[in-house]
Amino acid sequence: MNHRTTTTILLCTVLSILSVSCSCGNNREPINPGEPMSLDGVSITYTVGDIDLYGLTDKSHEMSIDRFRGSYNDSLLSILMPDGALPAAINAFLAIDSAHTVLFDAGLGAAGNGTLTEKLSKVSVAPEDIDAVCLTHLHSDHIGGLLYDGQPVFPNATLYLSQQEYDAWSDRGVCAARNTLWKEVLKAYADHIVTFEDSALLCDGLVTVHLTPGHTPGHTVYEVGNGICYIVGDLLHAQDLQLDYPNFSADYDMYPAQATAARQSTLNLIRERGSLMAGAHCYDHFISLGDRDGTHL
Repeated sequence: MNHRTTTTILLCTVLSILSVSCSCGNNREPINPGEPMSLDGVSITYTVGDIDLYGLTDKSHEMSIDRFRGSYNDSLLSILMPDGALPAAINAFLAIDSAHTVLFDAGLGAAGNGTLTEKLSKVSVAPEDIDAVCLTHLHSDHIGGLLYDGQPVFPNATLYLSQQEYDAWSDRGVCAARNTLWKEVLKAYADHIVTFEDSALLCDGLVTVHLTPGHTPGHTVYEVGNGICYIVGDLLHAQDLQLDYPNFSADYDMYPAQATAARQSTLNLIRERGSLMAGAHCYDHFISLGDRDGTHL
């Protein structure tokens, strides 16, 4: 039995008994798994094999019902969102193994009152420790934290993104009209940007790429550790609505029908594999879909 198979079996066993072995990486103090927000905006760490996973809240906010009107069934939407808004967040995620320290998305940055570097410091990770940043897409709330005063926040990191996303934000791409921030990032990290195609393996196989276009042309879901966790970016924007009713699509999605199809298929895959899900706008950092029956998928 190889290491990756063993890791997956360990995860399934852990989830089935609702007990996750926790640590904070090399030489870090364990976090109590019974206190999911024990570090004030930093989730507990799920440790499977030699991989530690962290959820980092850059900023908390709400998603308005108006973001979803007209996408599926407005009468049902009013029933599901009676208060007119649902809790949400802007998150980044961190995976650490014996060879890599990988950040998934980078939040808003200081200009947007983001707190990512502060949250990284809570788990004893300095910006210089990050050797890879995997970008789900290039919206400002995912790349703002890459820069401070025009300089790279993560000077030793390689930036990874899909070729499709890169092309969409180029001068002749469909997102060219709003690529100002991306141009700044491109300049600051000029020799540190690597693009990929679907199913690519990154960071010595720690990360597997799944292209899920719809929210943007090259939106990407990242699978960590052969099914341990799927970092789903903006595949959904309101967990209390879209996990059970994925036909609702936020108006942030460039291609709603495509985004909905990607959301449905990815949620099914995560459920079938018994994996964790981590969403960029979910108020829960790591979600198990095992307690959701998927009736409306």
